[in-house]
Amino acid sequence: MTPHKRRTIFCGLQWGTTGSCRGNSRNGVARESLTMDCLKSCLDGLQRYVWSSTLKDSTWTSKEYEEYELEFKSYMQQNLQTLSPAEDFATEHRDDPEELQRKLQDLLELCKEANYIVVFTGAGISTSIGLPDYRGPQGVWTRKLKGELVSDDLGLERSAQLQPSRSHWAISRLHQNGFIKFVSSTNVDGLHLKSGLPKACLAELHGNSYVEECESCLKPFHRSFVTRTATGLFDHRTGRYCELCGGPLRDIIVNFGNTFEHVPSMEAQHDAAWLHCLKADLVLVLGSSLSILTACDLPEECLEARDGKPDGGKMVIVNLQRTPKDPLASLRIFAPCDEVMAFLEEALLGTER
Repeated sequence: MTPHKRRTIFCGLQWGTTGSCRGNSRNGVARESLTMDCLKSCLDGLQRYVWSSTLKDSTWTSKEYEEYELEFKSYMQQNLQTLSPAEDFATEHRDDPEELQRKLQDLLELCKEANYIVVFTGAGISTSIGLPDYRGPQGVWTRKLKGELVSDDLGLERSAQLQPSRSHWAISRLHQNGFIKFVSSTNVDGLHLKSGLPKACLAELHGNSYVEECESCLKPFHRSFVTRTATGLFDHRTGRYCELCGGPLRDIIVNFGNTFEHVPSMEAQHDAAWLHCLKADLVLVLGSSLSILTACDLPEECLEARDGKPDGGKMVIVNLQRTPKDPLASLRIFAPCDEVMAFLEEALLGTER
């Protein structure tokens, strides 16, 4: 049994272990003060939610989310007393232009030297087209913990009309030209498929909001609408039935506390991602906080020396905020994903789009 099979697919937050709070960015404010303000704001919002009796949606009132709230409250109280900049996963950083150009050239050389490149994507590759991330300054979890009202559909109803981002298109074209072998994603917006990336070359680790599958024959059905209609975290039936065998259809979204038992088809997605990361000699992480178990551990599977890569592989992380996996990265780039992928596509394919 592979390591990731022994663990729960926990599609939620790991604040208690990573401190992944992302605060608002203001020019001229010191990072420590900025993060302290964010911590206080989030704690105030969290306390309002803990004592509120008005929440009615299943995610925010679930046992799993309640446990997360308690962990986060403890984390907040500790960090309000002794804030450690080295553990600051809140503040956004940007490499200065000269440093960014140097890092982009380093990335280009790594890509040219690599034989098997795997890309791992998170919500950060979709923010440029208007979809929210989770832990950014305007992220879903950041706003929720500050006491703001947040739609439970996370903007997915609107994403059906959205076109893929610059990063999505670049990934698809680089795959078509043989540079990228496989893509693993924690996103559920379906934009990788819309960009033309073949399903056989994609692992959607947390599901796809526009897919439902038969509970009996496992036949998947791709829809033009968000398929999830259930309200319970462990309830996935959509109320529709299979066009082939008549069995009940279910969504494939991995919710708080869900395991392979609740979303069986996700086991194959994790297996595929795990195997490709083992083979990779370069994993490029784009727009992920790398703090969601068990997906966050997959990119580093490339690092160990194996047949075909006696020196092991390398991991590159592109994200505006620090991640818990930064110490493992050979190259750490603080820049928007679209900017990095536009450079990479033009440099490798000689195209400008």
